Amino acid sequence: MAKKRRRLRPRKATLSEGRRSVLVVLFVPSVERDGSTAIDQNHWVDAALEMFGRVFGGATAYPKAKGIWRDDERGGALVRDEPVVVHCYTTPADIEDSRNLAELGSFCRKMGREGGQGEVGLVIGDEYFAIRDFAEE
Repeated sequence: MAKKRRRLRPRKATLSEGRRSVLVVLFVPSVERDGSTAIDQNHWVDAALEMFGRVFGGATAYPKAKGIWRDDERGGALVRDEPVVVHCYTTPADIEDSRNLAELGSFCRKMGREGGQGEVGLVIGDEYFAIRDFAEE
């Protein structure tokens, strides 16, 4: 008598598969620190998306927001801006990897330096980082 073959059922996917629990947010400015000189925002948004895709697996850029930043080094001048907000979800292991952090930091410093910024805003998890030192490493 032939054995009856057991049919294998596909494993059900769970919500924990592919879970990325750390949110990284980058604000891509529209103007330089002076508040009036436009920067090539599309270039920086595309570069940020590419970097996040390569380093952390992906990202999403949201349309222009409306913002303001107080430049304390210029007597508290208020800089009006229309930043694009780039969201990236990653894993704790990936955000703690020193090479990944180095690439993220390098990108932020380059954007700050070449974009004429006073500060680059970066959020990792629930912590805001005001990046103001744009020196190359």
